[in-house]
Amino acid sequence: MFLLINMNHDGDTYRIFKDVAEAKDAFDESCAEGDNYRVVLLVPYTDGEHFGFGAEGEVFGAEVLFDEVIE
Repeated sequence: MFLLINMNHDGDTYRIFKDVAEAKDAFDESCAEGDNYRVVLLVPYTDGEHFGFGAEGEVFGAEVLFDEVIE
């Protein structure tokens, strides 16, 4: 499972993919849109394990494939 997170000042969105190529294409599109301030594509480690972002934006409980901060 691949999880795409779009972080936006108006709210975050999440998309789940089974195919890495589709996930990467969606990641690239999200980065190009310009509406988001950060876009992350990750793979959670295991079912049922917690994952998320720490106080300083670091990811825990998942492998980060791509992470783009857009200013």
